[in-house]
Amino acid sequence: MTEPSTLKSRLHSLLTHCKAAILDFDGLLADSEPYHYRAYNEVFERYGHTLNQEEYWVEWTSKGKGIAGEIERHNLKLDVEPVDLRNQKFEVYSCFCQSGEIKLFPLAQSMAESLSVNHKLAIASGSWAKDIRAILKNAGALNLFPVILGKESATRGKPHPDIFLNAAEKLGCTPSECFVLEDALKGLNAAREAGMPCIILRNPLNRNINFDGAELIFESLEDFSSALKA
Repeated sequence: MTEPSTLKSRLHSLLTHCKAAILDFDGLLADSEPYHYRAYNEVFERYGHTLNQEEYWVEWTSKGKGIAGEIERHNLKLDVEPVDLRNQKFEVYSCFCQSGEIKLFPLAQSMAESLSVNHKLAIASGSWAKDIRAILKNAGALNLFPVILGKESATRGKPHPDIFLNAAEKLGCTPSECFVLEDALKGLNAAREAGMPCIILRNPLNRNINFDGAELIFESLEDFSSALKA
C-alpha cells in the first residue's frame, strides 16, 4: 500500500496537470449499487432465478458482464429475451431514483465541490442520465455537474472508452487534459483505452478487485477527500 504522503503528492501533481475530472456515478458518488442489484434481482426472480449478491458485485458491478454473463455462468433457460429483462430492470430502478431512496455518499458532494474549484467536472456513467439527474436533484447537487453523460450517450459502454472521450469533448478538453475517478474495473479499462489517467476509490464492494494499471488507488472516498484538501 502506498504511503498517504506519497499518494497526496502524486495526486496533487496529477491535479496540476489536468483541467478536468470525469467521474463515475454508481458506487462512487451515489450509494446506488444495492438498488441496481435489487432491481435486477426482482426482475430475474419473476422468471425463477435469484442473483447471488456477492457474485453480482464482482461479475456485474466491477467486470460489467451483465445479463449475458449471468445467463452464461448459470446456463439459464429463461422464457424472456435479455432486452426485455433489461427494460424491466430500468423501470424498477428508475422508481428508486425518482423516490429519493438512493442517496449520495456523505462526502460525495463536498469532494465534488473541492474538485470543481480548479477543474471542470463531468459524470460519465452506465446509468440513464435521467436517473442520475433525479438522484442529484434530490440531493441538491445537480448544478455541480455541467456535463452529465449516461447510457444513451455512447453506443458502446465501459470498458470501451467512448463515454469518456465524449465527456472530454463536451468539456472542451483533450483526453490528456482529463483524469477519471472510478470504482470499477470496467471503468479503469475504459479510461486507459481513452488515454486518461484513472484514480480508483476502493469501497466494500470492490475491496478484492485487482486494479493494476490505475494511476492511483485510494482506500476510500474519505481518504481521497482528505488528500484533496491536504
